[in-house]
Amino acid sequence: MLILGTLLIGACADPEAPAPSPRQETVVRQPALRPRVLESATADATTATAATAPRVAAESDSPGFIQVATGENHTCALRGDGLVECWGANDQGQLNVPEGQRFKQITSGWRFSCGIQPGGQIQCWGRNSYQQAEPPSGEFTLIDAGWDHACALSGTTAMCWGRNANERATPPAGVEFATIGAGAEHSCGLSTGGDLVCWGKNDDGRADSRDGPFRALAVGIAHTCVLDRDQTVLCQGDNTAGQSEPPDTSFVQISAGSNHTCGLLASGHVECWGAMEGEARNAPFGPPGRLKSLSAGWHNSCATNQHGHAACWSTLVRPRGSESHDGLLMADYFPGITFEQATEVNPWPSGELAIADRSGTIVLLTSEASVSLLLDLTDIVASGVSEVDERGLLSVALDPRFEEFPFMYLYYTVQDPRNEDITFARLSRFPIVDGKPVRGQELILLDIPRDPEAARHYGGAIRFGPDGMLYLGIGDAECFECPQRLDSLHGKIIRVDVRGASVDAPYKIPDDNPFREEPETLPEIWAYGLRNPWRMAFDFQNGKLWVGDVGEANYEEVNIATAGSNLGWPITEGFDCFEVSESTAGYYNVSMGFPCRDTGHFVEPIVAYEHVGKCAIVGGLVYRGTAIPWLNGTYLFGDYCSGQVWALDGDAESGWRMIEIVDLDKPLSSFGLDADGEVLVLTFGGPVLRLVEAESRFAPSVTHVPLVTTVITPLETDTATGP
Repeated sequence: MLILGTLLIGACADPEAPAPSPRQETVVRQPALRPRVLESATADATTATAATAPRVAAESDSPGFIQVATGENHTCALRGDGLVECWGANDQGQLNVPEGQRFKQITSGWRFSCGIQPGGQIQCWGRNSYQQAEPPSGEFTLIDAGWDHACALSGTTAMCWGRNANERATPPAGVEFATIGAGAEHSCGLSTGGDLVCWGKNDDGRADSRDGPFRALAVGIAHTCVLDRDQTVLCQGDNTAGQSEPPDTSFVQISAGSNHTCGLLASGHVECWGAMEGEARNAPFGPPGRLKSLSAGWHNSCATNQHGHAACWSTLVRPRGSESHDGLLMADYFPGITFEQATEVNPWPSGELAIADRSGTIVLLTSEASVSLLLDLTDIVASGVSEVDERGLLSVALDPRFEEFPFMYLYYTVQDPRNEDITFARLSRFPIVDGKPVRGQELILLDIPRDPEAARHYGGAIRFGPDGMLYLGIGDAECFECPQRLDSLHGKIIRVDVRGASVDAPYKIPDDNPFREEPETLPEIWAYGLRNPWRMAFDFQNGKLWVGDVGEANYEEVNIATAGSNLGWPITEGFDCFEVSESTAGYYNVSMGFPCRDTGHFVEPIVAYEHVGKCAIVGGLVYRGTAIPWLNGTYLFGDYCSGQVWALDGDAESGWRMIEIVDLDKPLSSFGLDADGEVLVLTFGGPVLRLVEAESRFAPSVTHVPLVTTVITPLETDTATGP
């Protein structure tokens, strides 16, 4: 049901009031999140518990964060130099860190926080209505704060202080503990043998003790979770929001909050279950990046990332003013300049940006926001005349070895002047002379005939691979059977060698094309089984080709295409079998007696998302820029109708997570890069947008809406105290 004439409409307890919450979205039918069990998985419980205990400050002058702790309406983070910074609400002094004091571990409770100093002494700050901020004297190695009490370990001896209703602050005598945890009205610890020992209020079994050995512990407000020997999670207690229903996933660290729980995977990714406070419910994954130290709080969760920043998600209560930044936003790259139907953006060799419009024009934009016409093909480009007509100038690419091969390649639609019943999808080449394409020297490389009544599904992305070959994604031309037929170019990715092209030999077939030697097969075909690949991009760090394929009835797909791969359409859509008639199944030689995904014919997508509130994927690119380091290595893509932009992070082993980073208010059409390798986004009827961090020099675009994460960077000061 794709419509690309608009371009792509496809198938088409007295807590403070939470702040408006950003959104996250799970992928549909994603691969099971089961990373390999660490080699240490068979270690004894004492060793394993120590390995997954909160990180302590090392001897370092680095101001980067190494541990984070989330409370009811505030967050604190421990820097590598031992100083602590806090942000959020300060109604009970929970942000007033003792000035100049250094710590090796911190914890945050309801409206107070505590830390263990290098000598083992504990200091607390904030609310003290039940003496929870008056710790005992002595030397301690581990601490955890709950609702209005806290517990710590001195050697293997557990000590708790603060409110003691239900004897939550009275540890059992004679038990030697390896780790400790405090909830709202109960406490738990793991013994040195790995058994779970709990005390205090036991509604719903939150304080049930059980034999281990277990590897790690997380105590929430009214539930308790432990890591088993195989690193899967077991939970008990309250389950009103699903916080005690963990996924069948292996974790190396877990943390329990109010009504949600999170686990840290060996890959550095985070998965959560349950429901956070506010509107951001069922937010399953943390932000992109490789996370290290995890803390689940009341309204939000936080973790430190590979850059020493604190990344927080879900409801964010009063971030740290001018010293924080609010994730990502889209900024107007050229204020005041808009485009009706921009389809492609590329850096031009002389420093400008080349913007292609579906009508058939290409213009140059300078840094001074001036516009000049580069090429006008409106007289020959067959452009869409209705909302269901996807024809036009669809893609532009420069040869990456431009100084040696000064050519520009275009993919556009043109009416056959000899036969009005035929439209061509044309791939052609223009030489660049004195900085401009020479229209009179266009070399037509390939004309793909189409029925003009089939005005949709042209696909359209010209991309040069790291091998120097030219790749072109072609839609199925509304031909249901074509994507599985190897005698048709529709529904394919083709790969050709265009260097040295001439009228007599417009391109060569690479020797290693997968179907070059197959009889009755078009040798240009490199991958097949696509419906309408709207945008694809190579990750030049590893050579993978990422493809966004627009769906029909239910799902949009992100694929990684490889030589010879069959991506399934129209037998599969997303991870599911598409409804196939008996005659169609016979034509494709697919047995009706078995699920289509079990035939071995098809390569499943990386992720697929449903059409609900969305309609058509816009394939993006892998971020390898330098301005937003925590996004490095993630695949960015969006949806035409909803205007949402996601970062896809992960890998095949640990699973993939799809995190919304920006929400636009205009139809999203394409992604590109500027000369610095930073991400540009094109919309219909809007400006060229650049993805930036909120504290950059760019002014916010009018399309800026609340985002998924807040990333807090350390203060550049000798001392760090609460505001």
